[in-house]
Amino acid sequence: MTNKLELSKKYLNTSLDNFNLEDVKTLAELIEYHSDLYYNKEEPIISDYEYDELFKKLTLLEEKFWVSKKQTEKIWAELQESTFAKVKHSRPMISLDNTYNEEDLRDFDERVKRQLKKESILSSLHYEGLPLEKEENKEQQINLPFSKGVPEGGGIIQYTIEFKFDGLWVELIYKDWELKQAITRWNGVEWEDVTVNIMQIDNIPKKIEYKKHLEVRWEVVMPISVFHDLNEIAKKAWTKIFSNPRNAASGSVRMKDCKITKQRRLKFFAYDLANFDEFRKAEGIESYFQAINDLWKLGFEISTYFKKLNSIDDVIKSIDDFWDLKKTLDFEIDWLVLKVNDIGLWEQIGWTQHHPRYAIAYKFPAEILTTRILSVEHSVGRTGTITPVANLEHINIGWVIVKRATLHNYEEVENLDARVWDTVFIKRAWEVIPKIISVVKEWFRDDFEKITPPEFCPSCETKVQKDEDKVRYYCPNKVDCPAQHHEMLTFAVGKQGFNIDWLWERQVELFLDLGIIQNLSDIFNIKEKRDDILALEWFQEKSVNNLIEAVENAKHVDIATLLTAIGISGVGKKTAKTLSKLFHSKDDLLNFTRSAEELEELEDIWPEIARSVISYFEAPAHKRLLEDLVWVLDIKYYIPLSNSLPEGERTELYGKKVCITWSFEWYTRDELIEKLESVWGEFISAVSKKTDFLLAGEKAWSKLKKAQEFWVKVISLEEFLEMLR
Repeated sequence: MTNKLELSKKYLNTSLDNFNLEDVKTLAELIEYHSDLYYNKEEPIISDYEYDELFKKLTLLEEKFWVSKKQTEKIWAELQESTFAKVKHSRPMISLDNTYNEEDLRDFDERVKRQLKKESILSSLHYEGLPLEKEENKEQQINLPFSKGVPEGGGIIQYTIEFKFDGLWVELIYKDWELKQAITRWNGVEWEDVTVNIMQIDNIPKKIEYKKHLEVRWEVVMPISVFHDLNEIAKKAWTKIFSNPRNAASGSVRMKDCKITKQRRLKFFAYDLANFDEFRKAEGIESYFQAINDLWKLGFEISTYFKKLNSIDDVIKSIDDFWDLKKTLDFEIDWLVLKVNDIGLWEQIGWTQHHPRYAIAYKFPAEILTTRILSVEHSVGRTGTITPVANLEHINIGWVIVKRATLHNYEEVENLDARVWDTVFIKRAWEVIPKIISVVKEWFRDDFEKITPPEFCPSCETKVQKDEDKVRYYCPNKVDCPAQHHEMLTFAVGKQGFNIDWLWERQVELFLDLGIIQNLSDIFNIKEKRDDILALEWFQEKSVNNLIEAVENAKHVDIATLLTAIGISGVGKKTAKTLSKLFHSKDDLLNFTRSAEELEELEDIWPEIARSVISYFEAPAHKRLLEDLVWVLDIKYYIPLSNSLPEGERTELYGKKVCITWSFEWYTRDELIEKLESVWGEFISAVSKKTDFLLAGEKAWSKLKKAQEFWVKVISLEEFLEMLR
């Protein structure tokens, strides 16, 4: 396995100019090996992205060396032995070509147009698309104005776009209104009969209002939440832990005991038909959009946010929407599938032996790759929690060089069985911190160093403790642990806290090391250290003046910001705003006497947070800090709404609950929230029946739909700014 993995890495990093004819054969064998690991054994050792890159190289090399018997035309690895009965597919299940960027999508659109131009049937097409509205379930009938020849500039092609779920390929066969058989995909022509187990999936209709023969395809998936629950049970029972939801879904469908399959709460999503031509001709269907809509009417669940778009430009504009929605789903998503909507064009556009030319997969920016763990650090956070962080062999993921990745906690390490020098799969989604999601279990890894919790804090050497009812290991030394102190100060001056410009983590660390500051209150007296800072290398008079000015401005602070910044465990911005209603004066802050029962009566204050708040205010060191802060800060305490403003001075937003969603050209969301709260309006993060207004940006899709459902008034930025006056 190791030689294959190293060879894969070598080929991925080798220029096409450096390959010879013998390499073509080796690369083809290597791709077959990885196909077998993925589809037969369900134990891949490279990512989808890396596999696709190898396949692309093989395709280009076959063209370069004029290879006649192309390995790329072999659809899948050879069929493995199975305990399930083999069944022939009525239509081969072939894969899709793929792309990773906007340029490739435009190239695909041009290829479609060139092929249609070659067939002399593309005219200047443009027609209006309709989103999938389940309330109406109507499809616009489209008559394509075919003509000989193509006008200058080509035409506009309408596409559908939908999610491709990461699950197990399945085909459902219906006859005389009933589900008769279910088979899985393997070599594209033949695979297993899994009917008994598929019958256990609740959202698969067992009977449909359709007497004719129907063969519905595609994905059986396991919700991410169910996957986590399953692994928790498996861990306690010392049974197999699944590496990802896809493998869990695949294993669940192939269980010998169908009762277990039923317990796994699987889902089926339909987005293809084996007998597509038969179905569309019988029903008079002209578009793919209509075909899938008709499947929905028959009772099948279809891909979330299935859309029809009028051009490739509209497709590209919609990708960000799909990316944002993807992050909210309880399912793993492989990619987006783009198809020419008009089925009548498919035959003219054609197929290769490997994929249809009228469809393509758009894979989100490369976010899963493999690398090695070189070492592990035990990082101490501001609340004392100790987190294992892996130092990695450098790797480029999504155009970012990744050197470190969190392992989250030591239970996660145990579940992954991650060790120093392991080869691991790394996932990074845009700005999110890279995460290790699985480990390649190499045969000689018994000699690798296991990752275990430290016995003593790596910062202050205090004996580490573990929460009885949690997976958390932590340093209990809240006062004298240098790492906790450093992290607390960095957080306090950052955007979540006082938001002090010109004071960043590097400066905080340097000032602590040199004794210029010792605690949070020292930061607000930093102008007294002006000469000491100016004497340091890299600090100029202008930058020091900017720093002092930023600190002076930050002294004017509301009580909610202060409660966030001082580092109470479990208290973020939202919780701090809730707690702030208890603090009406300096005396409330310095002599906090609320009980846990009183705190728990507040919205979103759980018993654990209540205990944390009380513990913080009881600590002598924290009391001293608050006394110092009260002396140097200008704190704006909470004023009850009923006493806040005379009626004549109130704006339209006074006392109103406002949800703000999506981005705006001139303001950040935090700035708009600040403006709202300055006139005693209340920001809420979700739309409900109690919401007064929704301030919606350009892409306010889901919340806009909720607002319409609850009859909540939607306002523009211009209306919002007018209502502030």
